[in-house]
Amino acid sequence: MLVALAVQAQTPEPVRTFVDAQGVWRWTDTGAEVAFFGVNYTTPFAHAYRAHRLRRVDLRRAIEADVAHLARLRLNAFRIHVWDREISDHRGNLIENEHLELLDYLIARLKAHGIAIVLTPIAWWGTGYPEPDPKTDGFSDHYSKCELTADTTAWRIQANYLRQFIRHVNPYTGLSYRDDPDILAVEIFNEPCHRTAPDTTTRYINTLVAALREAGLRKPIFYNISEGYTDAHGRAVCAADVQGITFQWYPTGLVRGRMLEGNMLPNVDRYAMPPAAFPECRNKTRMVYEFDAADVGGAYMYPAMARSFRAAGFQWATQFAYDPLFIADANTEYPTHYVNLVYTPAKAISLMIAAEAFRRLPRGVETGTYPESARFGPFRVDAARDLSEMVTDTAFFYSNTTDTRPPRPEQLRHVAGVGSSPVVQYEGTGAYFLDRLAEGVWRLEVYPDAYWVRDPFGRTGLHRPVARLVRRQRRMTIRLPDLGPDFSVQPLNPGNAHRPAVVAGAFGIRPGVYLLRAAGAAAVDSSWLRPVPFYLPPAAEFGLQVLHAPPVELTATDTLRVQVVADAAPDSVRLYVQRPGWRGFAAVRMVPLGGDRYGATLPPSVAQPGVLTYAITVYIGGRTHTFPADEPRDVRDWDFAGRTFWQTTLVTPEAPIVLLDPRRDADRLLLPRFGRGFRFAVEPVPTDEPGRWALRATASGPDPEAQGFVFRTELPATLRDRLARGSWTHLRVRARACQGVRRLEVALVDLDGVAWAATVTLREDWRDVRIPLHALRPVELALLPRPYPSFHPYFFRTTPRADRIDPARLDGLQFRVRATEGAPAFEVAAVALVP
Repeated sequence: MLVALAVQAQTPEPVRTFVDAQGVWRWTDTGAEVAFFGVNYTTPFAHAYRAHRLRRVDLRRAIEADVAHLARLRLNAFRIHVWDREISDHRGNLIENEHLELLDYLIARLKAHGIAIVLTPIAWWGTGYPEPDPKTDGFSDHYSKCELTADTTAWRIQANYLRQFIRHVNPYTGLSYRDDPDILAVEIFNEPCHRTAPDTTTRYINTLVAALREAGLRKPIFYNISEGYTDAHGRAVCAADVQGITFQWYPTGLVRGRMLEGNMLPNVDRYAMPPAAFPECRNKTRMVYEFDAADVGGAYMYPAMARSFRAAGFQWATQFAYDPLFIADANTEYPTHYVNLVYTPAKAISLMIAAEAFRRLPRGVETGTYPESARFGPFRVDAARDLSEMVTDTAFFYSNTTDTRPPRPEQLRHVAGVGSSPVVQYEGTGAYFLDRLAEGVWRLEVYPDAYWVRDPFGRTGLHRPVARLVRRQRRMTIRLPDLGPDFSVQPLNPGNAHRPAVVAGAFGIRPGVYLLRAAGAAAVDSSWLRPVPFYLPPAAEFGLQVLHAPPVELTATDTLRVQVVADAAPDSVRLYVQRPGWRGFAAVRMVPLGGDRYGATLPPSVAQPGVLTYAITVYIGGRTHTFPADEPRDVRDWDFAGRTFWQTTLVTPEAPIVLLDPRRDADRLLLPRFGRGFRFAVEPVPTDEPGRWALRATASGPDPEAQGFVFRTELPATLRDRLARGSWTHLRVRARACQGVRRLEVALVDLDGVAWAATVTLREDWRDVRIPLHALRPVELALLPRPYPSFHPYFFRTTPRADRIDPARLDGLQFRVRATEGAPAFEVAAVALVP
């Protein structure tokens, strides 16, 4: 049943944008350049549609909530590749069904929030992923992707579909897609396959452009240039009658199956533009139809990507893909991507900052090479602090706790963040927003605490959430000059009756929307007091959880940290530790570290080198829970039956730091892509010494891109504290040659993206090599996982800020075999920093 919005049939407005003779996309009325930044979002189609139905979610309410959140993040662009299989028959006739009606509703909601739209009518893709593809009668089910662009019968079918699609009248707006002024452009085909002669590519594109123009479309038309890129393909696309060309960017690869933990900023230092020199391309505007830092959980990448897009001249960029609120807890739609305001608050704020960067930075901006480019205009990104930040006189946005002070607090109009800052002290983990309505009057919006309870980039399922929300009261302190220390807090969203008292700017806050009013502030405008929608998923039942990754190793002075996720504050938390040979456990009180974090330092009776076994017991509301097994007992109870514990190794401060342990680090490898004639394997294998393992690397000839073979490893995050302490002077490498390799380049990679290397000579027997750190010299860094599209550079080089590596800033290792004959193979048993 259609629900009519307050929109009547309208006379089509003039085309709002155009592309000028130099390829610059401009507003028709002012001539100013456009700059749009936003997301792809797919609820009307495919898995997102089915998942909402399976969970019995009202799809229109879901769309309404998600679009409101996109607007809250100040995004102004939306793009979608329409699953043509779900709205067409085999002859290319448009089918009026629920999928199309939901797309219409989505477009209407986007228009209501002032978000511009680009539609890509042909996707070809099946509708199943991550499930098996169902069979449909859509025309794309009857042709391979390459056949769609090569078979002239398929051309006629697609032309028929495009004419009907662009003339379709949206019942919620009374406008056809052709005439809707907020649909700014059309991109014909999502990721086409072209294996025919270049002139056939041009004729195919022009055939479909002609169909759209015959149907009355006057807006700019775009076509993909980066998928399956070759120079010949690029020239063929640019020779066609299109006004713009589209690109994607996945600078950290895709579908790794686990989270990337290292610094990925070198991978986004710049966007390479292969067709920039083609005469045919000089009058085409540029769009990034899809991008993401896939498998990266950090909140520091998006603004750097926005910077590189603007440097390359892009005027539109849309992330793929924003996770719908009501299924985002499971991250099933595209598990290699994950961003949602509620469930990934820090990444969402980072995306919001990126949108500001994209709109504020001029096209063609120059910002230098990383790490210099980590600061640009009012923006900065910091991988070590997992921070994106924007600081201006009127706006202050940050994705993590920061000590930056806004230059003119009295002029602030907008604050948004996660964590704490000099303006807002907050114990929770959710996002919050402050917007000034008048002198001494602000609107506060606070979202629930969000926790990732398992790796969101691993195997997912609707029955197995990767994230959970906690909606408990948290302490917040606000320091805004015009608000002062004495203000009132009034709830605005329906069902919210929370009215906390404020003492010296501090108060307890629950998720919701509030009006903050300074004592003595001017009269409140009645419009500010209207009920405000506040979209959250239904509250779910979760038990108590302790989130903890055992450190690789621990010294006597290190703090063992855990995070306790509960609907109320624990009464107390204890660490129970056991040494080999002990019958029982020693108890150590854990102290609050802020928010839900607790920590403990081991007493001298326990902190001796060796293996440490331990458990965490949480006492809350008269109940006892011991983790990691979640046993409802204390470990000292006579009937405690837990058999699962955490373990770590206690070491002395002077002990070597093991940077590579083959079994520990086998899933921390950053590897190249397979290519034609190039295959490789990097895997742990036992050595001839009992209990010792090695990482064996083999390749079927040299990588044609790298002229050799190169891979990297990530450093376990729990080692970073030790790196900052101690006097590390040498690198110790234990390795041997297997075949075709005599010289191996071993490098320490730092947070600035510099690989500090030395070359060691290998023999067929095991050999320990000690390398003075002062002997390491800068070499180029392999950008791994390999960026896509593949025309992006393989290696990155920057100017070091010092003449030697700082061990405290170590980020990982790089192993490289230069050009070789045959199939290179070598084994590495260990790499360690030693005093």
